[in-house]
Amino acid sequence: MNKLLYIASLFALTFLVSCGQDPEKSRSYFNEGIDYHYASQYEEAIEKFEKAIKADKNNYEAYYYLGCSFMNIQQKEDALNCWLKAVEIKPDYADGYFNIGLYYRINNDRDMACYYFKLAEQYGRSCMQDYTKHCY
Repeated sequence: MNKLLYIASLFALTFLVSCGQDPEKSRSYFNEGIDYHYASQYEEAIEKFEKAIKADKNNYEAYYYLGCSFMNIQQKEDALNCWLKAVEIKPDYADGYFNIGLYYRINNDRDMACYYFKLAEQYGRSCMQDYTKHCY
């Protein structure tokens, strides 16, 4: 009985460790996704970024670029959700706020665009004057 309990405990521990976060694997998938993204192979990039996120739920860059890939295939709502998740994970992520601002500008919501452009500027995004000059 003790041997069976030991084996069951060992199996449970192995299962829990294998299901944990794997930042190294996430980075590998992320890098592959970047290559696909910049080769304009967005569907393949999306697949890799999703795997990167599955390996590390806190990979805010994978969420950001997943959003960029979604935007490039006109899945705007999915893009927005990814960028919102990126800034949820990393609240000072200027590029995430900038892209959220672009989303709202594309959708003619000047107030929301300005809000996010100002956050991008606040968190260090440079050259924001052209985006914030019409904001009050």
